[in-house]
Amino acid sequence: MPLSHLQQLATANCSSVVQRVGEILNVDRCFIGVRDPLKQRCLLPFLWGRTNLKLNDFFQAKWVEEKSFIDDDPLYKVALACQPSVYIEDVEATSPEILNRDFESRFCGHRAFIHGHIVQDGALWGTLKPCVFDHPHQWTGDEHIFIETLLPLLANHVKEYVMKLQIGESYQQS
Repeated sequence: MPLSHLQQLATANCSSVVQRVGEILNVDRCFIGVRDPLKQRCLLPFLWGRTNLKLNDFFQAKWVEEKSFIDDDPLYKVALACQPSVYIEDVEATSPEILNRDFESRFCGHRAFIHGHIVQDGALWGTLKPCVFDHPHQWTGDEHIFIETLLPLLANHVKEYVMKLQIGESYQQS
């Protein structure tokens, strides 16, 4: 995909982004989880999935404190450290040092996924997570390039979204 198309995709609203990423990668579900680095919490506002999935079971409409799951999710710790994104081809065959199979099974239910880290200025602002169910998936070199090119383009939009939520909360409290 040409860079100009990626830039157009990144400037679209995040709901459109997860849908387009899901369609381009031909995955079953895709979401962007946003993170408030100041309050160390996350939210799952942008979710797309194929029509046969129960998305309401997965959607989070409220902020979740990181401390409630951080000890169970080694991939999130990698993201918080602003390390490179992680491409999981088969949850069942991946080392427990990399991911917690029980946690992934309980909360996500996918078999293969990308844990894409949306980072800006040394802080994690969100994750992009395209997911495949029912079977392993070998992520191609082109898929790696697509995701790694898209992630930095998403950073400003995700950061702006989080900051708008922070401002809205401040306004409601005053």
